[in-house]
Parts: sequence; C-alpha cells; structure tokens
Amino acid sequence: KMISGAAQADAAVLVVDASTGEFESGFHSGGQTVEHAVLVRSLGVQQLIVAVNKLDMVSYDQARYNYIVAELTSFLKMAGYRLPDVTFVPLSGFQGENLVERKDERLCAWYDGPTLLQVIDSLRAPVRRSDMPLRLSVSDVFKTPGLGGCVAGKVEAGTVQAGDTLAFRPGELVGQVRAVEKHGRRVLVGKAGDSVTLAMQGVDLDTVRVGHVVCDVDSPIPLVTSFLAQILTFDLTVPLTKGSHATMYINANNEPITVEKLLCTIKKSTGEVLKKKPRLLLKHSTALVQLTCSRPVCLELFADYKQLGRFTLRDAGISIAAGTVMKLIS
Repeated sequence: KMISGAAQADAAVLVVDASTGEFESGFHSGGQTVEHAVLVRSLGVQQLIVAVNKLDMVSYDQARYNYIVAELTSFLKMAGYRLPDVTFVPLSGFQGENLVERKDERLCAWYDGPTLLQVIDSLRAPVRRSDMPLRLSVSDVFKTPGLGGCVAGKVEAGTVQAGDTLAFRPGELVGQVRAVEKHGRRVLVGKAGDSVTLAMQGVDLDTVRVGHVVCDVDSPIPLVTSFLAQILTFDLTVPLTKGSHATMYINANNEPITVEKLLCTIKKSTGEVLKKKPRLLLKHSTALVQLTCSRPVCLELFADYKQLGRFTLRDAGISIAAGTVMKLIS
C-alpha cells in the first residue's frame, strides 16, 4: 500500500520520531525511516517535508532537533534528494504544536520558521505532460451501483475523457470510457497529474489488475522483457552479481527480474565509466545493467515518461537498489 500510494504522490511528508531511542531505531540498522525515504525518492517524489515529531517528549530540545537534522541531511543527500527540495519542521502532533501555529515558549525560543501547514502550502506543482499520449497507471479495479465497472489511477501523461477508446496493457484488452470522475465528482477531462476514476464499458474488468497501464490505442505503451537500466545500489548485505534475482516495483506494479549483465560501473556525478564488466556490485554503486523479466511488462524510457521509467528493486522485503530505464531491448 505504501508503494502504490507513493507512486501517485507529487510530494511526501516523512514523520520522524524525535524521542530518545526511537529516532535511532528508525534510522539505523535499516529502519523504517531509511526504507520509506529511499522508496519515496526512487518512486519519483522529489519534494520532501521531514516532520520531526514528538519534540515535546524531549522538552523541545534544540540540540536534539539539530542532531536529527544533521543525521538525516547527509543520508537524504546520498539517497538522491536535492537539499533545496527538503524542508525540516519541528513539531508535536500530540500537543498540536507547529502544525498550524506555535504557542509553546520552549519551541518559540529557538524556532521562527514556517509551520507544517505553511510548508505544505509552499510546495511547487510539478510540470504536467498533457501534450503526450495517455498513460494511466491502474491502482484499483472495482464496481459501483452508479458507475458499474471502474478503474482508478493517476494520469501520468496525456488526457482522458468520456468516449475515448483505450487499451489496457499488458494484454490486448480494449474498452470505452463512459464517464470520468475526480474526487467523486464527474469531470469532462482528466489531465496529467489527476487521480481519476474511469467508468468503462466493453471490457471485462475481471481480467484487469492493479499495475496495468491504460493508454491510447494508437500509441500503446511498449511491452518488454529485457531492458538496460542505470541503478544505484543501497546498503547491500549480499553483492549483486550476474544471475541475481529481485522484485522490481514500478508504480503500482511488481515483477520478478533477473540481472542478466553487469555492463559497467559509473561515477554518479559525471557519468564517467569507472569499470567495464564488473564481477559484482557492492553497496552505494552506480552501474549500467541489463535486466530481464519472465513476462512482458509495461515500461517507458525515463527520458520520455519519468514515472514509468523509474523503479525500485527489492529483495526479502528490503530495498536494494533504485534505477531508471535507459533503453528497451526486447
């Protein structure tokens, strides 16, 4: 659920527990703080608000807040965030402090920045690609008494309106849109960036699943079983080698993959090739690799559709790498 939700988000709020011992358990040894921050970034979220919560448990200690900010800043930079896109906000959810306003003198004595609500209001809206062919990632399939069979998801690119004939990939399913709803209200057009519900007709929705991509029949999304990707490895306990297996998460979909080839390691800052055909990849390595899937999956080049060309690799419930699709092979 966290992955499918993050795949539809434009920004995220990472809530961190500031109480003694709790931050350390979430941040060190592969805790949830690290896992969620990495997943959100690898799924395309660029703007991050870090809500340092439960400061009332440490008497709004400025030194404790500064320690957490310093620890997370270096980690988030390594995870791929641009520091200007990361905002830290001290608060107490239980006391309601610095959510909408500040009252506690212990916090007001050293913090005069924005409240959480003010930071959320200042987030930038991303560029929407409504001029491109339709791509909608299915996050739910259901039926209602009023609309009948429906699919819900985020419009990654293009537009959709009643009367459109659309294809469901993978597969050869085709159906027509009867109505478009946004936040429970009927709308004429769903545009890139909108989370919409499509009432469909002429298609058996029992065969549609979460992870399918809805697209224009005249410009369908490619189906591939092999592709080149640039990946960044995280804190690996076992090196990645040729033949390694993992699960690829891309938007709301997940598919088993195999590392077919390790082509080269790359210097992340410049793109310079460091070593060709490495035997293995260690933690915090950037590399160009060839990945294969056991069945066709919907993929786009990262340069064309960022959300459909960015993925996370996980193994045994842990994120081991994030990557972008560079070339579709077959």
